[in-house]
Amino acid sequence: MGVTLATRADSLQSATILACPACASRNCRATRTVEDSIYTICECRECHLVFSDPMVAANSAWYSSSWLYGVRTSHTRVEQKDQAIPWNFAQALADLRTASRGKLLDVGCAEGHFLYLAQKMGFDVTGVDFNPVSLEIARALLGVSTIYRFSVEDLANRLGEPAFNVVTIFEVLEHLANPRETVETIHGLLKPGGKLLLSVPGSRRWPALFHTEVDAPPHHLTLWTEESLQELLERAGFRVIRTCKSPLHSEDLGFHLKLRLYGAVRAIRRPVRARPVRQNSDPSANGGTAPAKKIPDALRKLAMTGLTPVCKILSLNPSAGGFTLFAHCEKK
Repeated sequence: MGVTLATRADSLQSATILACPACASRNCRATRTVEDSIYTICECRECHLVFSDPMVAANSAWYSSSWLYGVRTSHTRVEQKDQAIPWNFAQALADLRTASRGKLLDVGCAEGHFLYLAQKMGFDVTGVDFNPVSLEIARALLGVSTIYRFSVEDLANRLGEPAFNVVTIFEVLEHLANPRETVETIHGLLKPGGKLLLSVPGSRRWPALFHTEVDAPPHHLTLWTEESLQELLERAGFRVIRTCKSPLHSEDLGFHLKLRLYGAVRAIRRPVRARPVRQNSDPSANGGTAPAKKIPDALRKLAMTGLTPVCKILSLNPSAGGFTLFAHCEKK
């Protein structure tokens, strides 16, 4: 049975909203509903976290079938591991240069790019991720067996005690149904004084380039501000040393324009738009497409060259950037 616009509007106003996943405040407001889905988008009036209600995450089948991750795979190139260091990785590496070497865990390690860089610095590395293909690439890249198809909670249960000097978690919390629980689990895995380095997508970004499906649940369940990130970390038992937002890079423009291009092509090829998540359905039911073909290096470099002056002009706006937020904190 269809849901009328009037019914949807009434539902938006009368819904009982979850407490904020970052600061636990119930002073939150519903801002919109996601079409043909179970989700309402909400904002906390206290820390300004943007979050979905309900907080229901996608499973591995959804990520395997999503057109978005075909594009991401072609964009992330393991063979360029020494040439292209993302902004969030560079922030973490700079903070780790003066840190004592020891055991480092990367949660959501993917193909092991950051683990490779940390291993080169002298850290004894461990990674966890749910994607078996990515994990095989990471094992081959690093030459180590300490790469597991576990959740961080599984790893904590197996270890049973603090084991790491550093934990990193880049662009993962926004995908999780309970980000606070994950950060608390990480707190338990760290030795006293251990460091947590993390990044998440920011909600106050300019220009607004993100493709609609990229930011919609079940893909992104949360979008963060520096206030909400600090609230989450302090409540989980960390002392926040610093937070910062990314400046605007030509790579940001290129990647998100690429997402929009693939999304537009996909819409033309598939007149019936794929729904993010249908009412009462499994998030994995979202339709996928074949992985995107890699853009030739020469064409990619030419596009980046053309975007560089555009990026410099846009960066004159004081609000430019903020695509990614980074935080460095220590276990109290």
